[in-house]
Amino acid sequence: MKITKVLVTGTDGFIGTHLSKQLTENGFNSVDSDSRGYHKPLDVTNLGQLASTCEDVNAVIHLAGKTSIKSSLRDPYRTYYINYVGALNLLEASRLRGVKRLINVSTYVYGQPRHIPINEKHRINPHTPYNKSKLLAEKLCQFYSSDFGIDIVTLRPFQIYGPGARPESFIPSVIQQIAERGEVSLNGKNVRRDFLFVYDFSVLIVAILNDFPNGYNAYNVGYGKSYTLEKIVKILAKLMNKKIKITYDEAAPSPSGTNILADITKVSDAFDWKPKVTIEEGLKRTIEANLF
Repeated sequence: MKITKVLVTGTDGFIGTHLSKQLTENGFNSVDSDSRGYHKPLDVTNLGQLASTCEDVNAVIHLAGKTSIKSSLRDPYRTYYINYVGALNLLEASRLRGVKRLINVSTYVYGQPRHIPINEKHRINPHTPYNKSKLLAEKLCQFYSSDFGIDIVTLRPFQIYGPGARPESFIPSVIQQIAERGEVSLNGKNVRRDFLFVYDFSVLIVAILNDFPNGYNAYNVGYGKSYTLEKIVKILAKLMNKKIKITYDEAAPSPSGTNILADITKVSDAFDWKPKVTIEEGLKRTIEANLF
């Protein structure tokens, strides 16, 4: 069955705002609020609301949830509750309403890398309540897929950036530091990350909707190239035409490892998808959105 009507949770968030635009531009009818005429935002902890809103949709895209690692360390209960129960409710609402396609947006779940690049066969070893809560949601998706015949795609984005990202996330915080102080503090000189622009991630989701695979499938998602955080800072400073000073806190290493690089072979082959926005272009667009 061709997918035409999609329920999307988390459309008021960073990725959701970009995805909503992509869906509309590609002819999808997206539902993101209570379908009973109340126009209330979707509450993923409310099974009754979700079951009602799932009526007559062909697919579900699950973005809503708690996404802050720092917040998950301060309040793990809230993170586990929303991310686990939210996924469970969406799966159950899909089962009740006969929805047979679901995209679950997860996160990086591998911890300290044992090999680079990181493919889907890498050992799973999440380090924080946030990452662990997303892994629990993945397990629910696997069980509902096998038990009830729902086709489910889990996406594991490594580092999504772009306009609208949370101010405390890496790139927006660096832009603010450069603009206000001309000095940037980094956790270690050799930390590398794989950055994917949010537009490319939204394009991938549309490609999946147009060619949905059977069964349960998980895919790593990134640009397929890693950059040192120092390099990102220097590119930002150059684009902003600012002279900067970089300091390093070697005593505060990242809990996810020094070099994080996605092997995107599986997702690229499955959906004929490749990232198109270069790091320079993506950072330029992000600066423009943050400062103007």
